[in-house]
Amino acid sequence: MSREPGPSVVEALRLAQRGDAAAALEASSALVRAHPADARAHLAQGIALRMLGRIPEARAALERAVGLAPGDYAAVFELGVALELAGDARGALARFEQAMALRPAFLPARFAAARGLAMQGRFPDALATIEPAVLADPRDPFALHEKGWVLHRSGRPDLALPLLEAAAAANPRNGAWRLDAAKAIADAGDAAGAREAYESAVRAAPSDVPTLLACARFHVSHGDFEAAARHFAAALALAPGDPALPIYLAQAELVQRHWDPGWRAYALREPRRGFEAARASRGLAYRVPSLAEVAGREVTLVGEQGLGDVLFYLRFAPQLARAGATLDFAGEARLLPLLARTGIFRALREGGTATQADSPLPVLVADLPSVPGVSPVPPPLPIAPDPARLASWRAVLEAAGPRPWIGIAWRAGTPSDVLAHGLFKTLPLEALCAAVRPLGGTVLAIQRHPAAGEVDRAGAALGRPVHDLTRMNDDLDDALAVVALLDRHIGVSNTNMHLAAAAGARADVLVPFPPEWRWTAQGDSPWFPGFGVHRQAIGGDWSAALAALSTAPTAGRPRASR
Repeated sequence: MSREPGPSVVEALRLAQRGDAAAALEASSALVRAHPADARAHLAQGIALRMLGRIPEARAALERAVGLAPGDYAAVFELGVALELAGDARGALARFEQAMALRPAFLPARFAAARGLAMQGRFPDALATIEPAVLADPRDPFALHEKGWVLHRSGRPDLALPLLEAAAAANPRNGAWRLDAAKAIADAGDAAGAREAYESAVRAAPSDVPTLLACARFHVSHGDFEAAARHFAAALALAPGDPALPIYLAQAELVQRHWDPGWRAYALREPRRGFEAARASRGLAYRVPSLAEVAGREVTLVGEQGLGDVLFYLRFAPQLARAGATLDFAGEARLLPLLARTGIFRALREGGTATQADSPLPVLVADLPSVPGVSPVPPPLPIAPDPARLASWRAVLEAAGPRPWIGIAWRAGTPSDVLAHGLFKTLPLEALCAAVRPLGGTVLAIQRHPAAGEVDRAGAALGRPVHDLTRMNDDLDDALAVVALLDRHIGVSNTNMHLAAAAGARADVLVPFPPEWRWTAQGDSPWFPGFGVHRQAIGGDWSAALAALSTAPTAGRPRASR
């Protein structure tokens, strides 16, 4: 006689509750095959599939469960969870609200619905959804936490804080709740209190990577890079395979001018790990040679970074050439004409890490600072602009208007909601143009890929035309010629800043906070001698940095003939 369906469902659900998703899936799937009309069997199967990360299958199973038993609040709620994991926020919210209507006392649905409403900006509705749970038990830490979370998200950290702190105190083992309270303290403006709250969270859970990461990010946001590096290092020791942690740690060390620990961390970056794996699959090792070891050998420098970064790291290449290495370069094709004029490479070819894994002695360009024996901060690699391009662009600038010729750029990088500071840089366009207005001369937009209408907006803010030279970015030789000709080059850090350094020109760099490591935390950048470095204040104020443009001396003339 076959087993009754009820006990089998209970058994499958208990397996899932114990965390044994594979066994729960096996039991529930057998039950579904035996009793395809049993809604609870499909529910158990959906839960097990969701636990295993098989979200589309989980959604299908839960949709079957709801179809068979539309009044089952648990199935409706679990379908909402699957929809949320699938990225369907609106569909998930509708299911959470349906589950709440079916069983008002079922708090997981109520809390999930409140969060969904808050994510849509419907904060009064979210608070109204939570309030019955708070009224039913004013000391329930879960209800207190969810109400505090919504209040915090609505922009009221002051009101949220007592609730989040009470919830965290009632459930001290919940590290995420501790972090929510610490974030509310920070957003309420109490930096010292937030610092202690984050450090307290680390003391309570010193082996919890998310807690260490959150604490480190707080320290970054307040300019304490030493403390940030300490916590990033602790997190990396616990999670050595995490692809982001080496970059976070490297930036926190390098921005303090701690070169050796910074480069050691950077050596763990994901592109290098991938290159090492590709070499290993061919039976080859990858090791960065010392300066003494490259003498008399053929070395292929592999440009695995973006254009500007490759130019930056190649400043180390002449030291290898002087040590007796024969240098080849493999990388982005757009760089090859420029690098041909440096005179330090025997051969130049297009290609990256995927095509260079078989090279006899490859060195990734971002590993050049780690070559034992190199000078830690060499000058930029000099690259002479093409004379014909100089002449052509000089005529364009002369036709645009009188000197000084001032180039401006206000954005670089790709936006991200992940804190990897320095990867995205942007300036308030109108404020930049207002700061440039007193400098006179002819203002030229050299922004790569400006948004529609931005150049016109710049002209309106400047009070006179801003000439559109953005096409220069289509060719690196054109960009190199233009930045060599400018009397004043003002903008965020981008490839053109590296080209200016290569041409021997100077620039005024506006550095968002937290600063990209190569511009360091304070003072002039050792990597870009003669450049003016104007940093955004902690908290986002650009006023002092922009005001400094009018008092800073005009950038010195470059090596290139103008």
